[in-house]
Amino acid sequence: MRFMLIILALVSYGAWSAPNSVAILQYHHIGDDTPRVTSVTAQELEAHFEWLKDNDFVVMSLSEIQQRLASGESLPEYTAAITIDDGWRNVYRNGLAVFKKYRYPFTIFVNPKLMAEAPTQYMSWQQLKELQKYGANIANHSNSHWHMTWRNNSESVEAWRERVRKDVVEAQQLIDEHLGVQAKHFAYPYGEYDEALQDILEQAGFIAFAQHSGPWSATSPLTAIPRFPASAQYASIDTLATKLKSLALPVVDFHPRQPLLAADNHTPEFVVELANTDDFDKNQMNCFAGGQVLKPTWQTNSFRVSLNKALPIGRSRVNCTVPSKSHNGRFYWYSQPFIRADQQGRWPD
Repeated sequence: MRFMLIILALVSYGAWSAPNSVAILQYHHIGDDTPRVTSVTAQELEAHFEWLKDNDFVVMSLSEIQQRLASGESLPEYTAAITIDDGWRNVYRNGLAVFKKYRYPFTIFVNPKLMAEAPTQYMSWQQLKELQKYGANIANHSNSHWHMTWRNNSESVEAWRERVRKDVVEAQQLIDEHLGVQAKHFAYPYGEYDEALQDILEQAGFIAFAQHSGPWSATSPLTAIPRFPASAQYASIDTLATKLKSLALPVVDFHPRQPLLAADNHTPEFVVELANTDDFDKNQMNCFAGGQVLKPTWQTNSFRVSLNKALPIGRSRVNCTVPSKSHNGRFYWYSQPFIRADQQGRWPD
């Protein structure tokens, strides 16, 4: 069903032109005393917001973008969304002044169970309610931020599915109870998902956001919407600007749809089928995996990427970019996520 909707969306474009493309920024901590890998300072956050303002970006809520993409309505040329995972208390403490100043819509994905268990680390419902006055939407990040694809020892698939469903539904009930009914948006903890988890969320009426990079468009699977990390080394506006202006490739289909890899699958490959390649030169596409630069092989409108070095255990992604012919200085961007398990079917946080 997901891919039928994608194909219908492509048909609605008629002759292909660059699709509506939305760059979603992903943050976690706001502060200078938290792990740098998931942190921006308040000064960096304000610099990002000021850059969006100075460069004529329209910042929209996830709900408005979802509605416009679904209806085929045009979006502004430069459209962005802002998301913050986990609901750390430093987001309120260090970000409040920035949110008040710019009044951009943004989404905070929270874990209600963790909020109750560690109230000094996470925002309270009252603080979240206050942030709603300045543009915040509050959404679901699971109840307790766990590796949702992992099954317990001897747990059946049916029991795992029910455990996941219950976790997501209970978290949403708590969010709605405290803050009013919120959009059914979900962010995967650690950005981890598989087809079974996608199906559970789709059946429960959610759209879901991952952590592989790339712009959101009408061709994005609605349970694997990409986001650009904007913390640590990714906080530099020099490199972030290219991502914010990126364009979504006209993807019709891709394989594998399953990001999870067995331990012995060291060098996977993937294939992406496009509606056409009219707005770029195939020979200019490059793909990047860690330190590797990979050249895709093409067959008509499909490209294949094969890794030649082993992926590490855990989460990885391969990013493919190619410059647009008609949009000067802008790049098409596609990201393929992988999660390689160890022999026990696990990986680090």
